[in-house]
Amino acid sequence: MSTQARTELLARARARMEERGRQGLRRQPPRPRRPEQQIREYRAALRRVTSALESEVRERVFPEIERLMEEAGTRADSTRLDDWADRIAELFRASRTAIEPQIGRTQELMLTLGDVVEQRATSEQIAAIRAVMGVSPSFYDADRISGILNAWKRQNSAFITRMADDAVQDMMDTASRAVRSGRPNREVRAELRKRFEISDRRARTIARTEISQLNAQITRERQREVGIEGYYWITSGDERVRDEHEERNGEFFEWDNPPEDGHAGESVNCRCSARAAVDRLLDQLEES
Repeated sequence: MSTQARTELLARARARMEERGRQGLRRQPPRPRRPEQQIREYRAALRRVTSALESEVRERVFPEIERLMEEAGTRADSTRLDDWADRIAELFRASRTAIEPQIGRTQELMLTLGDVVEQRATSEQIAAIRAVMGVSPSFYDADRISGILNAWKRQNSAFITRMADDAVQDMMDTASRAVRSGRPNREVRAELRKRFEISDRRARTIARTEISQLNAQITRERQREVGIEGYYWITSGDERVRDEHEERNGEFFEWDNPPEDGHAGESVNCRCSARAAVDRLLDQLEES
């Protein structure tokens, strides 16, 4: 693929090679670094949302469970009322409304994190190419990168809202079923606490998956712009690597021909990275 960035890179690299040869250069770029700091920041922000929701539910809903069971007529000594379901919905709606400011703060942070991930991924590709070619590339396809970044921001803004909405609905359904069946107060609270844990796990999954996917997408576009048509799959190298990804470690993949579950870093909870196949670009330079 011929682009302005690729043409300029090869011209500068050729001039550098004629002047200094391969002195001080590597055949392969350094091992790519994952955006762990940004993952941690996003995860912490999402957990603040779930923690805020937990606090509101504990304050608003927990004290009302006993009375709601009496209203529902699920206790032998109760006087049945028909608006208990509406009361549950009202309590959870109030809890959801109360955390709206925290959701807004998380969405604002997400926008900043997206910019940081883009800048970081771009800088890493510049460093990787410079380590092998001896010169830094210039990138010109700003519209493509902006499109990816803006789409990611819109999607994640919706993710944050949906995560809160789903958590509230899940807990409201749990409370309604428990009240309807007349389960003991302590069991209802215990079941709601499990819902908090599920929400927290989902927050961790969203943070890792979304930051990793954006990093992978920016990496792909930056490499492709300078004519790097593929990458070497690099795992995180620990016992948590899934078997199918371990088998790919060190293997070459073309950007135009992804594995079934996506490129390195794109599938849910994937911690793998794409090391630029700059050596193949170097081969083209040395053969020309």
